[in-house]
Amino acid sequence: MKNTSTIGMGFLEKMIAVLFPIVLGTIGWFLPKLLEFVKRISFFSDSKVIELLDAFNPFWVSIILMFVGVVIGVLLSLTVYSEALKMSISDQEILINKDDKEKIIRKSEVKEIFMEDNNVVITGNKGQELLSEKTDIKKEKIREIFLYHHYLWCEQDPYVDEFKLWALEDHLLGENTNSILYERRNAIREGDKKKAKNLKMDLNELGVVVKDQGKDQYVRKI
Repeated sequence: MKNTSTIGMGFLEKMIAVLFPIVLGTIGWFLPKLLEFVKRISFFSDSKVIELLDAFNPFWVSIILMFVGVVIGVLLSLTVYSEALKMSISDQEILINKDDKEKIIRKSEVKEIFMEDNNVVITGNKGQELLSEKTDIKKEKIREIFLYHHYLWCEQDPYVDEFKLWALEDHLLGENTNSILYERRNAIREGDKKKAKNLKMDLNELGVVVKDQGKDQYVRKI
């Protein structure tokens, strides 16, 4: 059996996942009492929804709304679990589970590992990013686990001096890469994190690593 270490959900992620059903269930239970207060407001007193809920037994309304709150809370908790970075690390490979997707990185493919702004970054032999994902686990624990399995650990990004601030008028990276960086800049400004992440992966495949500082993009060629 492989000697394997696991990195799962952090304390904050676990707390949020546990609290979702409790908090939403509690809100559902007390919602009918809130409706009593709302009915006193003249603007809402003639609302059809208020009248409909008022026609039912308050106790059963509380039970139903509590059940609905718990179900929604459980679904949100499952989402938190799905989005949390989970890794199983052995001397031979790293098994990554994120967003209900699994990925295996062989040790022979890994050049170095470091953490930056709560992101675990694994680089490949050509300097490309094999992984860059946020975690709630402390850096010290992650460092200890990877060193235990004999992976090369760096205290900071070994390529930090190679990054340059990208500007729209830059043309050194080519028209295709420039258009993706422009589209990604718009996604960052619009707060579309999922699109920005997907475009970052596209750039990595094209031989360009990008990191963000605020709304600025810094790039380096692999």
